[in-house]
Amino acid sequence: MPGIRYSPSRRSLLRGMTALAGSYFALPLVNGFREAKATYQTTKPDLDREFGKGRRVAIIGGGVAGLTAAYTLANAGFRVAVFEADGRYGGRSLTARPSDAKYKDWWFAKYNRERRFPAMYVDRYQERPDSPAAGEQVCTFMDDEWASNGYRGNPVELFLNAGPGRIPSNHVNLIALCQEIGVALEPYFFLSTSNLLQSDTFRRGEAIPFGQVNYSLFSQMAAMMYRVTQEVVKLQGASAGEQATKLENLYRLFGNLSTHGQAQDTSQLGFSTLPGGWRDAGAIRKSVPMEEILNSHFIGDADANPELSPGSFLFNSFNIDWQPTLMQPVGGMDRIWQQLLLQDIPSTAFADPSIQEQPGAGAKVGNLVLLNTSVSRVTVLDTGVSLAFQRSGQNAPSEVAFDFCVSTIAPSLLRDILNPSNIPREFLDGLTAFSKTGGPWGNDPAPDLWTPAIKVGWQGKDRFWETKNEIYGGISWTTDIIGQIWYPSEDFTAHTGILTGAYNRGEMAATYARQTQEQRLATARAGLGKLHKGEEDNVTHGMSIAWQYMPHQVGGWASDTAYTNPAVYKQITTFTENGSFYCAGDTWSYWPGWQEGSVASAYRAIEAIAQTIKAGR
Repeated sequence: MPGIRYSPSRRSLLRGMTALAGSYFALPLVNGFREAKATYQTTKPDLDREFGKGRRVAIIGGGVAGLTAAYTLANAGFRVAVFEADGRYGGRSLTARPSDAKYKDWWFAKYNRERRFPAMYVDRYQERPDSPAAGEQVCTFMDDEWASNGYRGNPVELFLNAGPGRIPSNHVNLIALCQEIGVALEPYFFLSTSNLLQSDTFRRGEAIPFGQVNYSLFSQMAAMMYRVTQEVVKLQGASAGEQATKLENLYRLFGNLSTHGQAQDTSQLGFSTLPGGWRDAGAIRKSVPMEEILNSHFIGDADANPELSPGSFLFNSFNIDWQPTLMQPVGGMDRIWQQLLLQDIPSTAFADPSIQEQPGAGAKVGNLVLLNTSVSRVTVLDTGVSLAFQRSGQNAPSEVAFDFCVSTIAPSLLRDILNPSNIPREFLDGLTAFSKTGGPWGNDPAPDLWTPAIKVGWQGKDRFWETKNEIYGGISWTTDIIGQIWYPSEDFTAHTGILTGAYNRGEMAATYARQTQEQRLATARAGLGKLHKGEEDNVTHGMSIAWQYMPHQVGGWASDTAYTNPAVYKQITTFTENGSFYCAGDTWSYWPGWQEGSVASAYRAIEAIAQTIKAGR
């Protein structure tokens, strides 16, 4: 039997994660040179190309987890079929692009000249009929200057990442996959000190630059600690001298204090009037008093679940997943799964010619995917798995047997189609726990252990955030129901760009999603006006998406289950040893809501299949 080799364990990966974040960062990858082959310490099983020869695997779901599994298994000799109920690929990784025909032609010429799998280009979507905003939404973003110039040259690339939008440096499985399949990465800016903060309890709703508040807080805290240190010296005398001197030096640097440890207004606060030439000294912003900061709601709630709340406006960038500088694929987040679709596979990788159309030559991962194909029943047999499924327009369901099955759909959706026979009781209990509704979200359709999430996208008529607020990338935060505004980290100084005009989760997202499409956009305009006064009408072509109302989805992501509900997480990761049915997707990982979880869990499911084969089952 062909051999099987494994990369280091997940546990060893986690122990070394901090080091990996720096030592395995590949500059050539960020610059887009595919020839670069940096060494990444991933959890991907290293299988021989003939390892799975003759064995058939069904994958339920054509998102990042499903396509990663299909690509990896097909190139390890397995015969694969991917069943996707939706008419599009990508799952919750959805990037909306202009519907203009000329723009679409330009895009395909740049990224996919042969126009393979044209459904990879998404210019419209529609929430379910039970949504208050159930009408079809068509993306009308457009570079009008490019059009008026006769479509010559290149337009500003316009897209809204309606799902995931950033990649932290410690998501090494995803970064390595991007390099392997040819997805160029570029910086994504999470934080600029020019980003704005806004709360109705702070200065009658006035928006204020992040840096002005942040430095004011650090400076005043440092001055307080400096005074405390001096009091300690008075009490302890010379014995505290050397340590006190070091601490005073620390506080002076931390808060940019004066020689005597006093807070002072410096350029770290930013400028209300920019300095210039000759005698134009400019004007430094005033420090914000501590009491105002404490009452501003910018600090957040230390006891709140960060997966269900916006966290601390001031300290979010301390989170390793929300570092000031992250990464994004050049051209949109969907570039990852689009490139997965275009990866070569062996001509023998098709599970069943009766259900899959096989190209004469040049087979790709995308050829394995059956769009508009709903699985209605999964039955685990004594040996193998049987799937009942029905394609759009098909009169009756079909049934096909496979050696293995990997499900990547949400637990509550899986519960509806999984035959409980031959399934561990503990696993079934976990699916039941994930299917309960009516708890914290009220009548919102998201299950209690999932997070409602909503986004709004706008096209700016110009880039007013750059010209008027000196904002180049990053996120502005507000206590308003829109939650956040994301600014583009690409095409700086261009004449237009796409804003994420609202992004919220949890209870506020459930409330926001109950609005009609017109109401959602009106709310987003009003929220934009709180952060950028007078710019409410300087945006156009609005779109919204509430993930708990999207077809074949139940919400944004699982609510950090492994940490907040470890007993339930243990249940949904309890599979029959050396069995034939496994799950993948970010829910089945310690990275819920992140594509790293999708990729890492797909690798774990493949490893389990390999172990089953190795055990002789």
